[in-house]
Amino acid sequence: MPALRRPLTGTEPAEADGSAVRNLESLLGRTRAAALHVTAEGCTTSELARRLNVTAAAASQHATVLRNTDLITTSRRGGSVLHFITPLGLALLRTGALTEP
Repeated sequence: MPALRRPLTGTEPAEADGSAVRNLESLLGRTRAAALHVTAEGCTTSELARRLNVTAAAASQHATVLRNTDLITTSRRGGSVLHFITPLGLALLRTGALTEP
């Protein structure tokens, strides 16, 4: 197993050539990486679907995968389901230097 070249602290500057963004998208997939970014602001499943331009079912699936890997949390408030990024998810975004989709 190769060693990490640098710790995943999120404090390093973004790589100028955009390779960090491509690496994050390669790891998570383009849509799931964008979903992680959207949850940084907090959102409902409907908002997530609208911002990703996917169905509510697809947004729910992406949220489930992100939640199962501890990158987001999900809670119910009334009839809505709210998604928020976790510290681990935020560190991954910072490391990947993901920009607005």
